[in-house]
Amino acid sequence: MLENEIIQRIGALSSDLVGRWPSDLRQAIATKSILCDPAFSEWSEDRHACFYAPFDWINERADIVLIGITPGMQQAEAALLALQGQLKKGSSIGAAASSAKFEASFKGEMRDISARLMDHFGFQRLFGLATTAELFSAAADRVHYTSVLRYPVLERKNPGAPWKNYSGDAKITSRPTMKAMIDRYLVSELRALPEAWLVPFGPVPTLVLENLVQRGVIDGRRVLAGLNHPSGTHWNRHNCQLDLVDHKNCALNVGCDTIQERSRQLRKKVASLI
Repeated sequence: MLENEIIQRIGALSSDLVGRWPSDLRQAIATKSILCDPAFSEWSEDRHACFYAPFDWINERADIVLIGITPGMQQAEAALLALQGQLKKGSSIGAAASSAKFEASFKGEMRDISARLMDHFGFQRLFGLATTAELFSAAADRVHYTSVLRYPVLERKNPGAPWKNYSGDAKITSRPTMKAMIDRYLVSELRALPEAWLVPFGPVPTLVLENLVQRGVIDGRRVLAGLNHPSGTHWNRHNCQLDLVDHKNCALNVGCDTIQERSRQLRKKVASLI
């Protein structure tokens, strides 16, 4: 599903993607010049900025929703290039947006880590799968991929510092720009899938969903919270959650006690549902 305003936006953007950006779209993302391009820029603050990438398509048939923080630059590049390629081939806007969403969502190592974490807690049994890795292949028609912030958000330490992927923080639900994105996009997505299981990856998406539960927007019984965010740079935390280490020897910065408590609560919930 695509809202009419999104169809119009992608339609207007198609001339840029096919004409003005035939080859150097990667460089625009790498150099962050895309943040200043009026065709792509969403909003900008001193420390945060957002640009458009086609993560709009909603799988209305989904009974599982996988929820990250925000698409990173790698995912944004993959989505825009996929959209560009589909439009060049003459695909419809809906088909191009759907293809771009699947191609880019949780792209790369994140898919493998996500599946390992979910399988460790028995999600595959709850979902009726051999492995949750199927959610990125044979069972992709059952899943909706999304983020609490639909479009790529970047951050920097100060106005002169380089832009990096926004990794989330406790202020995500209180900053006006971010709260507006959550209310405008995420809420409408989740309301379109009221019976789906909601799987937030990491404490930040969990915080956002808890806020929506408190506001009565979503049913907390459908939220399967407690998994790490599947970043490929956090293997010390993943090894802890996957019980691949002696927890007595976990480094202090891993937050072993917190991860283990989240894991106990999640394991208990999944077991009760199964």
